[in-house]
Amino acid sequence: MTGFATKTTTITISGEKVNVSISLKSLNSRFFETTCKLPSITSHLETDIIKMLQQKLIRGHIYLTLHIKNTALLKSLAKANLVTIKSYLDAIENIKKNFNLKGEVNINDIINLPNAFEIEEQESSKAFDKQIMDIVAELIEQLKKTRETEGLALKKDIIKQISSMTKEIESISKNSEKLMEQKKEEILTLIKKIESEEPAENASDLRKSHLLITLDKLDINEEIVRFKSHLENMTNLLESQKDEAGKKIDFTLQEMAREINTITAKCSNAKISGKAINIKVEIEKAREQSQNIV
Repeated sequence: MTGFATKTTTITISGEKVNVSISLKSLNSRFFETTCKLPSITSHLETDIIKMLQQKLIRGHIYLTLHIKNTALLKSLAKANLVTIKSYLDAIENIKKNFNLKGEVNINDIINLPNAFEIEEQESSKAFDKQIMDIVAELIEQLKKTRETEGLALKKDIIKQISSMTKEIESISKNSEKLMEQKKEEILTLIKKIESEEPAENASDLRKSHLLITLDKLDINEEIVRFKSHLENMTNLLESQKDEAGKKIDFTLQEMAREINTITAKCSNAKISGKAINIKVEIEKAREQSQNIV
């Protein structure tokens, strides 16, 4: 999800050439966030720029910076602030009258008066705005290409993690089958022993029922099947070109974590627990990587 793109070019505004530099940077984030630094002449474009960024980049913390180097060309001609000047002159006349002072105010005095002149930035034209938005759109495409390059590397890592988890869950499945056969034999032996003792009928049935419930609690086949299904879904998501695959992968990994936790809780076998821990490690690695996928 990280990337960087920049462009410096010349844009014409009101017949004058203005140097414009725009940079776009993306950092990893679970959500879409943006920080835009724009000069005042383009501040009205911020909403449209953010909307475009969110629509095309979807996730990540996006930083956009726009610099206009020769900003003097964007200033309007200086205008006399007649209201301010008049208030100064009225005040001067009032001072002369009250204190019986003489003297004349000349042009040099007026020029040096604070706020006697005002200079405002020009309003940008639609053509100028369009050129800015076109550059932003171009940079977004460049940024997406750098993201794709990073994505290929992430995909390879997650595929390795899926492969590792597949081997571990297959090992868990085989060990679980052996464990269940062993437990079945033990429980059948106990049931035969209970029946041979011929206690009261209700007590015998109750003891046998408890043994069968214990056997059922050890059965982790459903969790294994669901875990394998999530692994298959993960593989499909990695091959998918749909947007927000990263969020779907992250959600799938959460479900996988729940299944492996259930397996660990239901089965205290050392071999199975060891394999489950290995899977948990791979899930955490994959979850870190999924934060970097759009």
